[in-house]
Amino acid sequence: MAPKALLCKALLSALGAVTAASLQPIVLVDNGSKRPASTLALRETAAALSSLLDGREVLPASVGFSDTVAPELLGGVPARKLSDVLADISSRGGDGATIAPLFLGPSGGLTKGVAACAAELPASFDLRVGACLVDDEGAPEDDRIGRELAAQVLHLMDDARLCDPLNVLVVDHGTPSPRVHAVRERLVAEVRAALGSRASSVCGASMERRDDPAYDFNEPLLERALAAPPYDEGDVVLAMAFLLPGRHAGEGGDVAQIVEAAQQAAAAAGDTAKEALRVHPTPLLGGTSHVLNVLADRVRNAEASRIGSPR
Repeated sequence: MAPKALLCKALLSALGAVTAASLQPIVLVDNGSKRPASTLALRETAAALSSLLDGREVLPASVGFSDTVAPELLGGVPARKLSDVLADISSRGGDGATIAPLFLGPSGGLTKGVAACAAELPASFDLRVGACLVDDEGAPEDDRIGRELAAQVLHLMDDARLCDPLNVLVVDHGTPSPRVHAVRERLVAEVRAALGSRASSVCGASMERRDDPAYDFNEPLLERALAAPPYDEGDVVLAMAFLLPGRHAGEGGDVAQIVEAAQQAAAAAGDTAKEALRVHPTPLLGGTSHVLNVLADRVRNAEASRIGSPR
């Protein structure tokens, strides 16, 4: 066969593989929550991602927890776990899917959850897994999530008419994983760079941590940060490194309770030399334009990297 004919055949084969990959369903997966608001927000994000990807099928799913929520609290539609969604795709004849992780960093729950699901699928099932939103290995220069977090801070400062420069705490859940912690510290550096002179201090804090000294890298805890200078008085902005509402973030969540307790403790101390502590959390990140664009890019990259290569 002539070289030109061989080239044409190769191009046609690649085009066919691209078309096949583009028809695979996308599964937008989060960690999951027992609170209905989390599942409803995940569904909204999945719908927005589908629109951004020209109507591709995007199925919301969680690693765990959300399937315990009563369907009547979810518009009559039960929440689904990742394992169930992938099993359903396979059982109805689907030969693959692309997972879009709605995670800031590579948590153990995500890694173990995907591995457990993959082990139950046929060997021929083409399971593609996109990178997390903050990808130190594959996209070290991609600072869109950090810039979005900084933009949330600036919007809050302007809307609430807060005087700058302000003290800013970038708060996340806390983690046993140094890799996930490094993602938080990267966000701290990116927010600090983006805010520049509008912030006098930008540091990180964890909502919670394990007690073992091996996890001291999570310090300071948010409750301790809000009890020590410079975050123990005046206006403090919490840059919320959380994606969806649930038990930890959102109305009445753990972070809100920690903030309320810190403000009450500061007021009870009665230190007239200090300003009253006023803590201002930013909105959650999930569903914002930068997050959606990053998710879309992670899907495209995952599909391009393994075209025609089953697991």
